Amino acid sequence: MLKTFTSPKILSSITGMFSISLGTVLLGVMLVFMWSDHDINSQISETVFKIETQFNLPNGDHVKSSKAPAALLSKLREHPQVKSVGRVKSELVTTSYGTEEVKSADVLAMDESARKMLKLDNDGEFAMSSNGVYLSEPFAKKLTRSPRSLIGKRLKLNGLGLYQVEGIIKLDKRSSIRPDMIIAFSPTYDSVIKSQYDNWYDTHVDVFVDLKNKTPLNLNQIILENAPQIPGAPFTPESFIQLSQRPISQLHYDLNFSDALGLTFSKSSLYLIYGVCVFSFLLGFVGFVSSMISIQLSQVERIRTMLSIGGSYYQIILNALMERRIALLGGVVLSISIFNAGLFFLTEAFTFLSVLSTEVQWVMSVVMLICFVVVYVTVIALVVSQAIALQEGQSISRFSDLNMVHITKFIMMIQIVITTMVIFISVSVTYELLSVKQVDYGYDIKRTHYAKLNGRNDSKARYLRDRINAEQGQVSEATSWYPFDRSVSYASVSTAQQTMDEKIIQAKYFYAGPEIVNILGLTVLTQNHAVPVLREKDTSKRVFVIVTEAFSHLFANISAEKLIEHTFYTNLGDGVKEIQVVDVVSNFYLGKVKPSFEPIMIIIDETKANYLIVNDDATKVVLNDTTFISSLDARDEEYSDLSTIVIYLLFVIVLNIVLLLLNTMTNSLVEVERNRFSLSIMRQLGAGLKSICWYVFKNNILIYLGASGVGVLLGYAAISRKILALDGVQSGLSHYVMSLLVVAATIAFIISLSLVISRKQFLADLKE
Repeated sequence: MLKTFTSPKILSSITGMFSISLGTVLLGVMLVFMWSDHDINSQISETVFKIETQFNLPNGDHVKSSKAPAALLSKLREHPQVKSVGRVKSELVTTSYGTEEVKSADVLAMDESARKMLKLDNDGEFAMSSNGVYLSEPFAKKLTRSPRSLIGKRLKLNGLGLYQVEGIIKLDKRSSIRPDMIIAFSPTYDSVIKSQYDNWYDTHVDVFVDLKNKTPLNLNQIILENAPQIPGAPFTPESFIQLSQRPISQLHYDLNFSDALGLTFSKSSLYLIYGVCVFSFLLGFVGFVSSMISIQLSQVERIRTMLSIGGSYYQIILNALMERRIALLGGVVLSISIFNAGLFFLTEAFTFLSVLSTEVQWVMSVVMLICFVVVYVTVIALVVSQAIALQEGQSISRFSDLNMVHITKFIMMIQIVITTMVIFISVSVTYELLSVKQVDYGYDIKRTHYAKLNGRNDSKARYLRDRINAEQGQVSEATSWYPFDRSVSYASVSTAQQTMDEKIIQAKYFYAGPEIVNILGLTVLTQNHAVPVLREKDTSKRVFVIVTEAFSHLFANISAEKLIEHTFYTNLGDGVKEIQVVDVVSNFYLGKVKPSFEPIMIIIDETKANYLIVNDDATKVVLNDTTFISSLDARDEEYSDLSTIVIYLLFVIVLNIVLLLLNTMTNSLVEVERNRFSLSIMRQLGAGLKSICWYVFKNNILIYLGASGVGVLLGYAAISRKILALDGVQSGLSHYVMSLLVVAATIAFIISLSLVISRKQFLADLKE
């Protein structure tokens, strides 16, 4: 074992094989993600687009929705560029079949045009009756062991009614839309959507259009010609409503929509994966080149001898390749085995990769095989040919030795630049992820749990609240919001009279029962609590609200007590109403952490609450018919893609550091061997060991420090200049300092290792 790590040739061979294997495997991983990104939704025509909406609020905020206003439907059908318009509605329902019950099943209501456009069924189009339902194979297996036996049977979809199973469909693996069930759009939602045909200021349904060609629609012109101006509103329809059309090939990109349809994946995370894989491949490539050069430096005399006895250029190269044929075979087998084993875990971690077929995986393996062999043969041929070219016509090998050393040092510099840059970026992303998970969200997140209930049966939330509170005390409350819910609504709030035309601001709001403040563990900032008045009947039809402290900043930072005295007005969709602020509480985040707190109104109206929030230990909440979710789990789900990427990213970084260490050890041994004669003379002249090591490695240390500095600057530029834009990642001084410390520690360790190995090898040479 010791001989392995003190022999330049053996260590170079191990390092080279590790380098090329790591680079090839990560190249395969990148190709897998690229193929999945290209192949997903490829069964759908390129002329299909999805219409999405963004409302530009007067205060500068934006409300984004994957859906579109119902009023747009009739205008799209009349448009000369549109071939057909498809409507889709998605809901989570509890499904019952006999004694079996599945909660939160994803049911998709689609009209005929949408079914033809999206081609979800792998076997082609399917007809559907008004009360029929098609089940996906995975979902059908949750209800019974024999899915085909369900055909003709009736299922109960809570809130929707009874539906007869008309078939079991095999969803196309390439589709990003993967519902559990599919029902007809009409009559379940037809009348509801038609009732909103004059409403441009809300979103109602997922809209797909199949165009006659790829020419984009002028959606802004449609708004300009048809959307009505709200009397007194400080904005025009075209400035407030912003419609966009997303190509179907980009439907799977996560744009932070609260109501995104189907499977989504962050595009910035995808580019992060590409970047890491490319840099790791380059690092593996240059590491392999460096190792081969190190081997040739130890075989200079052998090459010179073969040339002197008439050995040809091709004979020497062929001889070098034949010597390493076992290593080539072993490297290929190792790389492909690791790739296929790793692909299993990657597919489990990233649902995005499930579009890959077995055939594609085999194709990727063949591509990796070809790539490995080509790189392996090419590098060896180039390195050996360079050594031969420098040897021909020279009586001594000093010149060729120097050229090889210069190439090795240059490659080492590239390795350090790449490694330090990737480390800098990775540590910043990891530090941000860990920081976000430690932040104070303003409420008792560690003890808060919630249950998503059937939104069509709002009384269930109050029933469960009363049941839990009767058994365990005041630990639960009904709400229309749950932690990290992206679908919280905005409302316009004004200090003016019914005209709503002065000081209009936007505030987020949700409905809840009066005990929500205690359940979330918020701090009440007012002296006199006005909540008891809610128990009395109020005939003025005022809206009673609890507001957060950030609400006061919208009105010249007035105090909490004065905020209660003010009169405000709002429109929640059913006319302008007076707001009665009954309490002011501490700020909290509804979802991910932002640079500042948003103003929040909690409207005290439990009749519109369809979720349940419980402040208690999960082990104490025992209800067989209700599934409670921890807020910590919801937070982790928000960052799940980034968390998974960070785990794999750190693993790759560790491998790259190991690779750099092996190359450092190899270069150190080669350096000692190359300078053995000079070092012996220095020793005989009385030079100390410290002076000898400094003589050998002073240039290397400068390379380490200079290259790592360049890598740090490149990493800083990639983050600060948003060259590498990551969703939800905000890097600051603390991130950069932490990254710099990790890079400094890594480089210091590498330099120390280089000196230690060189010292031991030099002392060992002296004893011989």
